[in-house]
Amino acid sequence: MTGLNAPSSELEWSRRAIINVVGVLEAHAESLTLVGAHAVLLRTADLNVPGMPTGDGDLGVTPGLVADLPSIEVLLAAAGYEHRTTARPGLWGRKAYDEADGTRNFREKIDLLAPHGLSGTTSRSKRGVPALQPAHGKHAVGNALGLEPAAFNRSVMTITDFADPRLSVQIQVAETPALILAKGSKVGELLREPRKGAVSDKDLGDLWRLMAVADPGETARVIAEFLSHADVGTDIRQSVEWTASVVRDPLSRERAKSTFDTFVDPAAIDRVFDLWRDALPD
Repeated sequence: MTGLNAPSSELEWSRRAIINVVGVLEAHAESLTLVGAHAVLLRTADLNVPGMPTGDGDLGVTPGLVADLPSIEVLLAAAGYEHRTTARPGLWGRKAYDEADGTRNFREKIDLLAPHGLSGTTSRSKRGVPALQPAHGKHAVGNALGLEPAAFNRSVMTITDFADPRLSVQIQVAETPALILAKGSKVGELLREPRKGAVSDKDLGDLWRLMAVADPGETARVIAEFLSHADVGTDIRQSVEWTASVVRDPLSRERAKSTFDTFVDPAAIDRVFDLWRDALPD
């Protein structure tokens, strides 16, 4: 489609990047699952709370559903994407530009992440995906613990471009239980291993948004189905432990409140965290 309206914000560029990359990786479409902030926005669309800005588009990649050909690395490179860094696999960018301080950045930024439990590595410190490397390269896709349920707990949705609604695509999107575990696990891991990065208040805000629209009992039931899974059960049990500790931490609700400032009654944030305090399975 030609003559599209150009994105004008990081949020708009990241939505455009998702739609473009889904098209580029059409041959592997069944393996892709939308996770991260854009999935949260879709799953909490009925919540009357402003969405928070984000600059990255996050796509989960299920290795067992990826064919050997065509190569993910080759497809993305041919479409003009390049590695934003080789320090961590899976970070891709397109439409490069220089910041005022001279650092290089990209308008379109995408993060391809396989669930740790399906990546073929047992090491928490290894961010690559051995299961995909022979056919797709060492840096094509990274891995993250906490994305395991998203490989199973997902459903097809249509995502529409923010800058130009004429552009849209259908994709599997992680459902709310999977997103709750992904967000809680991300925060829980960073709290325990700060060398991996700082915890963002926005992530606590996203976690609150998800809990606010979900039923605690049904979410716990869905998660419990995977606790004994042969491939991902161990990682999911770790994610549940981390998420439960984040939900019970009084600081989590305070950081969520700071995210929404005057948009959400602090008492409403407290009520949701109280409701979820003991909801997750042991």
